[in-house]
Amino acid sequence: MSSPTPTKVTIIGAGGHLGRHILTSLIAGPNFQVSIVTRQHSANCNSVNFPPHIPIHRIPSDTYDETESQLISILTGQDIVISAIATRAVGQQKTIIDAAIKAGVKLFIPSEFGHDTRNQRAAELLPEFLCQTKRDIVQYLQSKEDAGLKWTAFVTGPIFEMAIFHYLGFDVGTKNASILNDGTHRWSATTFSTVALAVKNALLIPETANRYLFIESFNVSQKDILAVLEGLTKKLWNAIFQDAEEEKRLALEKLSKRDYGAIPMLMRYVTCTEGYGGDYMRYEEGANKLLSLPEESLADVLAIMVGE
Repeated sequence: MSSPTPTKVTIIGAGGHLGRHILTSLIAGPNFQVSIVTRQHSANCNSVNFPPHIPIHRIPSDTYDETESQLISILTGQDIVISAIATRAVGQQKTIIDAAIKAGVKLFIPSEFGHDTRNQRAAELLPEFLCQTKRDIVQYLQSKEDAGLKWTAFVTGPIFEMAIFHYLGFDVGTKNASILNDGTHRWSATTFSTVALAVKNALLIPETANRYLFIESFNVSQKDILAVLEGLTKKLWNAIFQDAEEEKRLALEKLSKRDYGAIPMLMRYVTCTEGYGGDYMRYEEGANKLLSLPEESLADVLAIMVGE
């Protein structure tokens, strides 16, 4: 008896932090035949040693906006396109979506991974490319459903390994923790490996099409994380409790002066403050069970990250 024909999947942005994990997850089994599309001069893709059997299509342009005809040629015969494109380039996905429709692609996964971009209060605070543009892309996909292209968008919260020491307020070197208010507001976050597994598993489940999927590895607070870090490092950290509204004011003042160092401050605010979508599991049905995602230990993940 012959094996089923693998589903043909093209990943755009496979050289990025998340894209690499998605690629690794998909090629681990026989279900998918994977190829990669990248820009000719992409620093990420040019620095990654992809498995030699993976076809790589290089676009001779700094953007995807003027490459629709080439993309149509590349995507013809493909079943699925997964976009892990860099956040600042998410607007370019419209060209990729148009090409995917003309090429007969059946399913498009946008680079939505992260915050619940539907939250209007967060959209009004964050730069457009972090929220509004992502939401616009999903709305564009919704407008194309009648053209035969399905979509699935993942709300993951912060990618935990990227965010914890970048904008969530923890510095393992100095043992300082910047805590908003009392640090007890709970929010969702997901690890690289779980996001990648969720994407792979969703491709095998028809009822995941044309919907948002809400997933998490942890539902935590800043105080939860601080307690685990202190236990792992066997040291009392210097917890600096900050008024969230004052932090927001300072960040917006910086942003008004084109100081983009304000963005991590705003990302911490919308994640760790109530009403900005960081706690999406309070109002949405989670998809962890549907996608057969594992239970994870906050302590185990942090132990790997701090080398304990």
